[in-house]
Order: sequence, then C-alpha cells, then structure tokens
Amino acid sequence: SLASNENLSLFAEMRAFQKKFPAVSSEEILQMVTVNPAMALHHESVLGKICRGAHGDLLAMPLSGGDMIEEIIAFTGEPWMMVGGQIQ
Repeated sequence: SLASNENLSLFAEMRAFQKKFPAVSSEEILQMVTVNPAMALHHESVLGKICRGAHGDLLAMPLSGGDMIEEIIAFTGEPWMMVGGQIQ
C-alpha cells in the first residue's frame, strides 16, 4: 500500500519489508507474496505457484546468476508480465 511505500510495486514492498525486518529470510519474504496469500484465500492449488492447472499469471525478469531470490526482491525494473494467459 502507499502507506508503507512510495509506489504500489510489490518489489518495492518486499525491499521495504526486508529493510525493516532483516532477520526474515528472503525465502520467507517471497512466500509472503506468493504461496501464503494463495493459502489465505484457500486457492493454493491454482495461485502462488507455477504448475499444471494453475492460473497463467507470470512475471519474468533478468537475473545475473547470483542468489535468485535476493535478485527477485532487489529487482527495480519493469518485469515482463502475462496475466490470464495474455502478455501485457
């Protein structure tokens, strides 16, 4: 939300959370924005992961070969997006 961040970027929100709570692992932060919300909505079979039968909403970004999850959280560009099976 704009209450905790200057924009609505989920990446910026993850970075702000990581800065405020450095003891929380990057893996836990990524789970907080993917699989945990899906479980809270009781839609873990179709949301929050990439698998057969899941909804076709995806983000893609370039990675340099370092720690993948750290790079995802640190990402500041515009990701490639597919929503509802359609490239945005």
